[in-house]
Amino acid sequence: MLSFIISFILIGQVIAPTGGESPAYIQSIESPINSAEYHLLPGDKLLVTVTGKVNYSYNALVTYEGKILINLPVGTIQNEDGKLIPHYDAVNSIKIAGLTIDKAKDTLSKAFHAYLRDVSVNLTLIGIRNGIILVTGEVQNPGSYNATPVERVSQLIFKAGGITPMGSKANIKLIRNDSVQTEINIEKFEMEGDLSNNPYVESGDIIFVPVAKGMITVKGAVFGRGETKLRTSALTTEKERVSEGVYELNPDDRVSTMITKAGGITPWADLSSAYIERLDIEKGIRTKVAVDLYKLYFRNDSAQDLTMNNGDILIIPPLNTLVYVQGEVTNPGSFLFTPNLRSNDYIGQAGGPTNYANMRRTYVRRLNKKIGAKNNPLVEPGDIIFVPRQGFKWWQDYATVISAIAIPIATALIYLRQ
Repeated sequence: MLSFIISFILIGQVIAPTGGESPAYIQSIESPINSAEYHLLPGDKLLVTVTGKVNYSYNALVTYEGKILINLPVGTIQNEDGKLIPHYDAVNSIKIAGLTIDKAKDTLSKAFHAYLRDVSVNLTLIGIRNGIILVTGEVQNPGSYNATPVERVSQLIFKAGGITPMGSKANIKLIRNDSVQTEINIEKFEMEGDLSNNPYVESGDIIFVPVAKGMITVKGAVFGRGETKLRTSALTTEKERVSEGVYELNPDDRVSTMITKAGGITPWADLSSAYIERLDIEKGIRTKVAVDLYKLYFRNDSAQDLTMNNGDILIIPPLNTLVYVQGEVTNPGSFLFTPNLRSNDYIGQAGGPTNYANMRRTYVRRLNKKIGAKNNPLVEPGDIIFVPRQGFKWWQDYATVISAIAIPIATALIYLRQ
């Protein structure tokens, strides 16, 4: 019973210091460490627990040489309160660097059996080592950073300020022991959650971010992972989210791939009016290549899923969700489109016609068509309703014109008589 109490006290001292202090800080990790997979290296902190005929425990660091100390009870000492407590001393050291926790436990158990019989030895990882990782290439702040073996490549890139606009996410190199350990596609990790493209780091690793081989601009009605802004109408409170961002082009990337990278199309995208601005190197001008996204997404027309070229600009315009009322109305301007409303409804929203409005000649301009509004037609997004001014309507108009002409004539006659 006494040995159990002593063991409990010693373990308690490891986890929570005496004197009412808070428990030691434990670093956040994404999942529990697997003792069959975690490899020990210098800097790892372990709790060694011995049970059997003798029961005790102690803290041990993996030394710079990759060894762990074997401590044995050698008697008792008197503490400040006058109580006798067990005293331990190191009698040997065993190399465990590079071994998993499970294999290190087996190795340490065999070593202990040379000193103590009928005991079991257990290892508990209570502190994770720190290492130095070099992050170079197209990152905002290249340099060396502290890291633990439970941190991933993306976390180190974040510490370095992130990838520059010219950097590649798809061809990052993880260099370990002077050779390329793997080529990493962080973009796949971001878009698909593929952890194989975001491995753990080890002390001494070099993360190199090269320049991207190609870039594409995607702008318009996409949700965007680049610079996003709100387009606001000057005359209404209507807002449409549009985005413009630059995204890395990988070999064989197509229109659909770039739209996915740009966050996907919005509900207000004009699918049938998308196009690519492509540079014609021979002529030195940009040409438009039409892309019908409606056919691509709703009719599975793979012919619309064009292969993108370096420097292309993919434009997905938003639907025009406004209706414009111009001419002889009280408050001309733009108004939010509402299905099933007619021309007179929008004229009413514009404050109604003025005294000089010619409602018989009112028309709707739709693209290149002019539609008479005499029968109060249904209105579509982007329509322009024009209410013209009619000729002389009231006798006041005639009086105004006559007075405007008469006054200068009378003035001239008076001048001539003089």
